[in-house]
Amino acid sequence: MTLLKRLPPALQQSAIYALALAGAKGISLLMVPIFTHYLSPADYGRLDVLQTLADILSIIIGLGLADTLFRFCNDERLSKAGETAAQLYGLAWVIAICSFILTQLAAPLITKALPGNITLTQTRLILTSLSLSGTILVPLAWLRFRGKAFLFLGGSLGRTTFQALLATLFLMAGFSVTGFVMAGFIACVSLSLFLGYIQLKDTGIRFSFTAIKTYGPYGGPLIFAGFAGFILGSFDRWILAETIGTAEMAQYALAAKFGLITAVLIQPYDMWWHAKRFSVLTQPNGPARCAHYSTIAMMVVCSASLIVCAISPLLITWLTPQTYHQSIAYVPYLVLFAALHNLTQTLGFGIYTEKTTRLPALIDGGSAVIALIAYFSLIPPFGITGAIGATFIALSLRFLITIFMAQKTYYLPYSIWKLSIFAGYSLLSGTFISFAPNMHWQTGLGLLTLSGVALLGFLFNLITFPEKRHDLAETA
Repeated sequence: MTLLKRLPPALQQSAIYALALAGAKGISLLMVPIFTHYLSPADYGRLDVLQTLADILSIIIGLGLADTLFRFCNDERLSKAGETAAQLYGLAWVIAICSFILTQLAAPLITKALPGNITLTQTRLILTSLSLSGTILVPLAWLRFRGKAFLFLGGSLGRTTFQALLATLFLMAGFSVTGFVMAGFIACVSLSLFLGYIQLKDTGIRFSFTAIKTYGPYGGPLIFAGFAGFILGSFDRWILAETIGTAEMAQYALAAKFGLITAVLIQPYDMWWHAKRFSVLTQPNGPARCAHYSTIAMMVVCSASLIVCAISPLLITWLTPQTYHQSIAYVPYLVLFAALHNLTQTLGFGIYTEKTTRLPALIDGGSAVIALIAYFSLIPPFGITGAIGATFIALSLRFLITIFMAQKTYYLPYSIWKLSIFAGYSLLSGTFISFAPNMHWQTGLGLLTLSGVALLGFLFNLITFPEKRHDLAETA
């Protein structure tokens, strides 16, 4: 703990967020043998169907409330950040009540539409949990905005641990899928009440119809951006399953899971920076500081990408049977896609400074349409190679258009040569790693090239010594 306190506030909070993410992922990994022991393959499939339902509906019910809080809590034309948070928290409860009523009325129809013989009770439980999404997202976002990383850690990790313990007890008692969904429901209600107490104590709650008019144009379009992200991130596997079969598609799906590790490694820095960037923008020399921290984000993305490229062959070889080892060849491409997605969000910051998010929603929606056309055109004749090519086309166009429009909307003085050196170095290093003769060479080259990223960070003044950290302390 003493060592943690000696770090700059930005690194302190990033480390705590990393602990929260690592803890949640670790608990999920520990639950795998429990699931497979107490759930039959058919039940596990039903659980996956319910999780897919949760992923889709959470995009709608969440309504981009967390991003909206980060945007408007730093707007000087509004009175106070606390008042804004109170209004958004009130809006979250209005959405929760309305979504609860609507989803419970629609539960019988939703149950019939779901595959896998899902029961009405299971549907009602997960829909109730989803209705509370906003009442959890807004307080967690407020904790991030205020820099209360330890409270964030307690809330998010506490929920995961509590849910895992309840799920284990319910599964042991023979409640199967219903027991797991019930555990999620109880954990969700408990976290909503815990965070609600903190939020009410900190900011209170305000119910304002004008809040919908003020915040709706910003949060609403993010729903469509979320759907576009689903198409760009997962829809290709649905087409692959129909075209080449689930067995071969599993190679690509496994590579995608390892590609997502890139996003997990990047997320601790993002969780700090995305909560602070609007505030930094309004400070003296704000645009230059935002460009500086975005360049640090680029360094983080490069480091995470090289780490995953280096360790994935080793992990896949150790953790999976020989039949899955073909997926190693696809990992670098999925890592690239994760990096492109993150850099689009980070370097395209200017596009989110407006009062509405219609423009990013349009760009994401257009990219999703391009992806769909490319998927249906390239996957049937080329299989996985076609899916990789189609996704690369869509994500690259999305990245370039977003950066161009973001700089037109709000110019940030990025150092193009620094960003280009990082990007070129990472692509070249990733290529060397992927063509290494064996997994041991890949790991060794990965560690070697990672040290090169650190060296570039020092040369570009992105990694500083303690006496030069005053800027970080002021920002946090």
